[in-house]
Amino acid sequence: MRRRALVTATVTMLSLVAFTPASSALPRESSDPDPTQRIAVKNIKWEPCFQQPPAPEYARLECAALKAPLDWKKPNGKKITLHISRLKALKQAKGVVFTNPGGPGGPGWATPLMFIDGERNRLLDTMDIIGIDVRGTGYSTQATCKNVYGPYLEPRNRSAANTKRLLAEAKKFAKACQNSGNKRLPSKYVTTAQTVYDLEWIRRNLKTSDNRKVNKIHWVGYSAGTWLGAYYARKWPKRTGRFVLDSVVDFTSSWRVSDDSQPKAFQKRFGTFARWAAEYNALYGLGASQQAVVNRYERIRAAIAKSGKIRITDANGMSEDLYATELDSLIGQAIYSKNNFIPLAQTLDFLSAVTLEAQARSRSQRLALAVDPDAGQTPTYFNITCNDTAFGRTPAKHAAWTKKNGARYPLAGYAQIGNPCSQWKRSSGQLKLPRPVGRGLPKLLLIQSVGDPATPYGEAVRARKRYKNSRLVTVRNEGDHAIYGRGNACVDNTVDRYLIDGVYPKRDSSCQGLPLPVPGGANARTAQQFDPLQRLQELGELTRN
Repeated sequence: MRRRALVTATVTMLSLVAFTPASSALPRESSDPDPTQRIAVKNIKWEPCFQQPPAPEYARLECAALKAPLDWKKPNGKKITLHISRLKALKQAKGVVFTNPGGPGGPGWATPLMFIDGERNRLLDTMDIIGIDVRGTGYSTQATCKNVYGPYLEPRNRSAANTKRLLAEAKKFAKACQNSGNKRLPSKYVTTAQTVYDLEWIRRNLKTSDNRKVNKIHWVGYSAGTWLGAYYARKWPKRTGRFVLDSVVDFTSSWRVSDDSQPKAFQKRFGTFARWAAEYNALYGLGASQQAVVNRYERIRAAIAKSGKIRITDANGMSEDLYATELDSLIGQAIYSKNNFIPLAQTLDFLSAVTLEAQARSRSQRLALAVDPDAGQTPTYFNITCNDTAFGRTPAKHAAWTKKNGARYPLAGYAQIGNPCSQWKRSSGQLKLPRPVGRGLPKLLLIQSVGDPATPYGEAVRARKRYKNSRLVTVRNEGDHAIYGRGNACVDNTVDRYLIDGVYPKRDSSCQGLPLPVPGGANARTAQQFDPLQRLQELGELTRN
């Protein structure tokens, strides 16, 4: 999934670019020498991923490591490691499907397992499914940012002094990533262009599970994986099979333009949650109307901000601090999926009691920045989004824009001032790729829910318009992020018919979304004893894409 990353508070954003229509003829693959052809292919050695699989059916997942150039402009130079996984087709393999969970920078080695969980049996029978930890993340060579610690700052406070401090922290974080001292994988080599060459290199080294050469790859990419998949298709059209892009980042534009659209979408999705919570006010006590629930959140947040932070302690004595900006991030991450509405309501109910019943405690006002248990994911996220496309807005203009946008969409809008891309020094001479726009390009199938907060619907509409050889499946009455393989039969069947059978839709179409959960109902999560600290930790992990 497309992630929102916590930095002083979070998200990432970029400027509209002028587009030149591409030729209507099928674009040729670059006439430049293909650097992936200048290295001898390797014999990939597969071994079980798990010593003790968490589920018996996961035992089939195999893992392997493959060396790749640090810089594809110098294919015989220094090397990095790419970590990949494979679920072999249970029957004869019709082809190979590469997968990407988004991010950008989400570890992807376990992504094939979601098709086991989602019971995509025809896909599992007929395709080898490949998971990839892209360069910078997971078990591949990781990107790093130096540890940066700074004062806790409130992004809603836009006094001249605090704005200056907020921008200084973003600049410090940008430098921490770009000057990380990581000689194994410097920041400038973590880009979509380098990753696209990695994908082609993996394809060249792969064989199907029945030992055939892989001439084309198929693709299922979620969120930021739609950007990556589109760029591969544009670069290597002859190697592009059936590509499914689910929850579309507008790959025809830039990262900042894409991210600029997020705050409005997150605020709208939060409104959906608030209306739902109001229906169950008797259960959660958050308010009897949408506005009352939003007001309750604002009161909780204000109480936390006034205290600096609060400490949550569970029955076992384990404690965790929560800041106001982390509450924003927690909510934003939770509303990616309606399955999180019940635990989110429980968490807000708990926090309401803690903060509004005078139990909040004052704590020191320091916050560790850029901390992420999946160490490579946050650095990879910012390296790609900041390196790929120019930011196009000065820090001062960015501060003014986020102040205006935050006033309208406070859940995510104010936090964008912490985006280090506004302070990033892009390297010259980087590897470049043609932008995926125009006619004559390989076919793409786009899947998009209308209420998605992380990749707003307009992103998919723009991409569909500019990338002519595509079809858009609109999922109506739906706000979840990442749809295929999650139980929507209409979407699942449409994708399977294309991905497995090669039946490409003749026109754009639509599917109905799934209903919101009913507490205690058949479509709710299995009830568990509510542990507030555990809920905070679980919700805080939801951006693990």
